[in-house]
Amino acid sequence: MSSISTSAHEFFTIHTVPNLKAWLNDPTDIRLAMNAAVSLYHMADHFWHAYAVVDPSRVFGTTNTSSFRSELAHRNNHFAVLRDVVEAHKHMQLDRTSRVLTQSNQTTLGTTGFGEADFGTGPFGGGPSVVVELDDGRKHHLSYLAKEVEQLWRSLLA
Repeated sequence: MSSISTSAHEFFTIHTVPNLKAWLNDPTDIRLAMNAAVSLYHMADHFWHAYAVVDPSRVFGTTNTSSFRSELAHRNNHFAVLRDVVEAHKHMQLDRTSRVLTQSNQTTLGTTGFGEADFGTGPFGGGPSVVVELDDGRKHHLSYLAKEVEQLWRSLLA
């Protein structure tokens, strides 16, 4: 393994996993939630730089980090939502046509009622969590999306 590809594994181990664990230990802390989401999202940059030259097939033959993130979003709906959450958090409002949400305030601490989010993806009994409401009105628990994206990175890093 080259030192560059090692850096992707190191970023995942040193930043991404601890940020996610810290948030999951305090799941209503929106600051910790966004730190975890940002780390999961920026894994794409670290991964692309690690593998673009040594094994372009691992980055789907993309030529830059932006096209790699777009391809990941195209291939993985969880990453697509997470990308929009993070980019809206940074820019306040998105105008990209391929977005699933528009504004940063669509990610908030809240609850979901019966049938408002996929069964089994949020806290048992419907307690508070960080909820993402898409432009079409569907709701997702950010913790579920984050866990799925963590698994995506584990599979890509294997």
